[in-house]
Amino acid sequence: CHFFNQQHPTYLRISAIARLRNRKDTVGMALRRGRFFPRETTFLDYGFWIHGPGELVAWSRIFLDQEVLVVFNPHGLEGRAAMVTVDARLHPEGATMRYLYRGDWSDTNQQTPPTDKTVTVQTKAGRSVVKIELPPSGMAILV
Repeated sequence: CHFFNQQHPTYLRISAIARLRNRKDTVGMALRRGRFFPRETTFLDYGFWIHGPGELVAWSRIFLDQEVLVVFNPHGLEGRAAMVTVDARLHPEGATMRYLYRGDWSDTNQQTPPTDKTVTVQTKAGRSVVKIELPPSGMAILV
């Protein structure tokens, strides 16, 4: 027995992330056991780097041929955008990555995520990258 309000926005978001982690496919395996790769970002023509406090933080978990990209905006007051590096072997230019989770989706979308939200992989400075924009304290998970 628990006393959590299962319709509370925080509960819905934690539940959505837990559902992804607990999946029985390679997405779930990547999140649980995949190799961890910090991802460099670039914005405003700064070089690719693991940037400092307040800028987007990104990492991938790779299991077999499945990359799961997690991006977080730690800034609590301002939105952030950046080009985030992804594995070029798994995501060549022109490929798409699909959002599995966004913290700013509606409560309904947290329970039934849309399947048509994607970003296109681009090439910048010889790297495969995706452009990610997140609101303050926002988070996204893509495959």
